[in-house]
Amino acid sequence: MKYLKFILKLAVSVAIITLVLRKIDERLLLRVLADAHWGWMLWTLLWFVLSKVLAAFRFNVLLKTEEIQLSEKQNLRLYWLGMYYNLLLPGGISGDGYKIKILMDAFQRPFKRLFTITLLDRLTGAVALGQLCLFLLLLPGIPEAQTYWWLWVLGIIISIPVTWALYRWAGGGLPAVWIRTSLQSLGVQAAQTIATLGLIFAFGQGEHWLGYSVLFLVSSVVAMLPLTIGGAGARELTFLWGAGFLGVDAEKAVAIAFLFYLISTAVSLLGVVYSFRSGGILKTDQA
Repeated sequence: MKYLKFILKLAVSVAIITLVLRKIDERLLLRVLADAHWGWMLWTLLWFVLSKVLAAFRFNVLLKTEEIQLSEKQNLRLYWLGMYYNLLLPGGISGDGYKIKILMDAFQRPFKRLFTITLLDRLTGAVALGQLCLFLLLLPGIPEAQTYWWLWVLGIIISIPVTWALYRWAGGGLPAVWIRTSLQSLGVQAAQTIATLGLIFAFGQGEHWLGYSVLFLVSSVVAMLPLTIGGAGARELTFLWGAGFLGVDAEKAVAIAFLFYLISTAVSLLGVVYSFRSGGILKTDQA
């Protein structure tokens, strides 16, 4: 039985990696890599990893409200395992479901509460995306957006009680960590935006950083929707459509989205290491 589980996990791992590789256009990849500045790509990689570490810390804060005590090492392993499985199904639902299963088995908590926490984790991230996007639209650099400045301000103001209402709805000890996790969510999205700046500068598009950054934030929301596997293609399509509206280079925009997808996928694939010992992923530090 032990060997059968290992073979099944190996088969799933191969299937996921194959699925990811099939989404990559080799010719576009070579052209992108030839044009990009590798120093800025390293910048992007480091900031993206930092954003995921911050996201994992936020998730652990939410879990602690249900008296689920994980060390940061355990939490990071669990989070990375979830990122890995998120590559399999649209909208990242597979990784979230797997994290819930592991936590249910380890801590005997009801599915409803763990599902609520996981959903809240995603919703606060989406709200922070919107808040940061609206803030960037207030900055000078996108003339078309300045006309509606009052709408962006109103959106930011409304989003604050909306997040509070979400935490009140979730109940338990969650309202007590509303401010802390909301700030962490902003930190996560800010880190990913800074990561994207690395790709923008890598292609010599620094003067249009604001337009590309807004496109990135919008594409991140689209990538959350269960439309494509692991968000593949969703970012590229959003960048392509938005490039004309914001007056940025369409080919560079798609290349930036494509490279960000590759980097995020490569980082997520590191979770394959934990897929072979997922049953003991939370027990190692407790022994």
